[in-house]
Amino acid sequence: MPRLDKLLGGGIAAGIITDIFGPGGVGKTQLAMQICVNALDKKIIYQDTSGSFRPERMLQLMHAKQLAPELLDNIIVARVTNTAEQIEHLKNISQVRPGLVVIENITDLFSFEYSKESNSLEKHVKFMEYMHSLSLLCIQEKTPVVITNVVRRSGEQERENLERSISIFTHKKIQLSKEGNKFFAQVFPSFGTKKETAYTITTQGLVETP
Repeated sequence: MPRLDKLLGGGIAAGIITDIFGPGGVGKTQLAMQICVNALDKKIIYQDTSGSFRPERMLQLMHAKQLAPELLDNIIVARVTNTAEQIEHLKNISQVRPGLVVIENITDLFSFEYSKESNSLEKHVKFMEYMHSLSLLCIQEKTPVVITNVVRRSGEQERENLERSISIFTHKKIQLSKEGNKFFAQVFPSFGTKKETAYTITTQGLVETP
C-alpha cells in the first residue's frame, strides 16, 4: 500500500507475529493482501479460514504496483475448514520455509468448534497450544507471520476475540476501526510509542490520509 511505513510501524519483521484485528469492513484482509504484495519476491503461505482470499483482488493490487501477474504463483493458498486442518498446516512452515505466512481470521474456527459455554476453557487451552506452536516456528524459522482477527461485543465494549489467549504470543498489534465514514489504525508495539493514523480504502488498498 502507498505509504505503509507509518501504519505498519516500521514494517513486518522476520521472527515476529503481527496481529491485525478489528470489526468487519475495516480492511483487515485488504491490508494482509497488501503485505503479501510487498513480499512476492518470496514464497508466501496464505491460510484462509473463511474464504476471504480473492485472487482477482490480489491481481488488482499487484497491477497498481506494476508487478507481473505470474508472481501470484508465489502465494500458496490453503483453504482451511476446521481446527485440525489449521493446526496440521503449521507443518507447511517448516517444509516450505516461506518468506511470509498469513493466517486469515485465526480464531474463527476455534470459536465455532468450541462454541458451547462448557467448552470455553478447552477452547482457550487448544488455541493457546496452537499459538505457542506458531510462535516457536516463527522464531525458529525467522519467518514473519501476519494474522487477522475479529472483535466481539462484550457488554458495552468490543474486544478482540480470544484477546487474552492471543496477546501473549503476538509482538505487534494493529487495530483497525471505523468512526462514521472515517477509518483509523492504531499500532501497539511490544515496546515503544503507540502510533495512530487515518486511512481510506481504495482500489489500490488502504491508503493513509492526512
